[in-house]
Amino acid sequence: MAGFVTLRLGDLFDGPADLIVLPCSTGGTITRFVANRLLEYTIPRPKRGMELGEVDIMPFTGAENIAQYVAFAASVLSMTSKPDAIHRIGSALGRFSLENASVRTLSAPLLGAGAGGLRSETVVQSLSDGFQETAAKDAILTIHILHESVYDRLTHEHTLRENPTSTPPPSKPIRVFISYSGTSDRHKKWVADLGTFLRANGVDARLDQWHLRKGMDLPQWMTNELEMAERVVIISDARYSERADGRSGGVGWETMLIQGDMSNLSPQSTKYVVIVREDAFDSGVPRYLKTRFCIHWKSDSDEEELRNQLLKELYNVSLAPPLGTPPTYYVAY
Repeated sequence: MAGFVTLRLGDLFDGPADLIVLPCSTGGTITRFVANRLLEYTIPRPKRGMELGEVDIMPFTGAENIAQYVAFAASVLSMTSKPDAIHRIGSALGRFSLENASVRTLSAPLLGAGAGGLRSETVVQSLSDGFQETAAKDAILTIHILHESVYDRLTHEHTLRENPTSTPPPSKPIRVFISYSGTSDRHKKWVADLGTFLRANGVDARLDQWHLRKGMDLPQWMTNELEMAERVVIISDARYSERADGRSGGVGWETMLIQGDMSNLSPQSTKYVVIVREDAFDSGVPRYLKTRFCIHWKSDSDEEELRNQLLKELYNVSLAPPLGTPPTYYVAY
């Protein structure tokens, strides 16, 4: 089994994801709630003639502040649904995450639990089983639940089913957004090599070179990635510093977003890690980051040593030596 499944109280439009799933019938009909959202976000209506359990995925061009992709899942046929259809939907979503490296967070409602008449517990189990059979190992499916009483019941039962011996679930990969300036092709390659190193070591490094879909709004993509990231690696050089201080280009936009995010974090927050890739430190760091602890990555630095230092920082590895046993002192009388 691969992938992770979580339950969340609230509307799946409340925050960004890489892909959101909307329910429909095989005839293309939708609920009033979904219809209102289609109108609000300029989403095309689902196609007619879908098979029960079929999923239709398309780029989400109407509201990229919500997701990169939107999927219609045919979860109802003539006011009924079936567990195996929900299982097939989960499998299709899992396969899409496996085939698309940019899709790691997926959001879906309780498909088939309303008009389809399925019990919410059945939906969670069928959707989870299908997703985990096919999903990328670091993909996360969040099932959104609108009613608090249903959420309380499901979270209790879901926890018992997933962890019958109360052992903690496996930790999901750290999602890390890499912010940088395309100073040169050589610099872009260096950034990509660093991201590749992080991904090879279990970090879900997010980079525009890999995850920005063609035609997508760049500022909105940055906004989504910053909000979903657990850690952010800022790779700053002289050009990045100039653009950040001058609020120009994509770096200028990111700077405003980052400063806004930082203002909401506690002083002890370690979300942001700054790498200064200039031999002259002061020329490579923006004014607003000068008080931050930075990794000074000079041209003559030991690449392997600094890569491992960054990796330990992202995994919160303590660098302090182990604490030994206090000595015993004997006093002579």
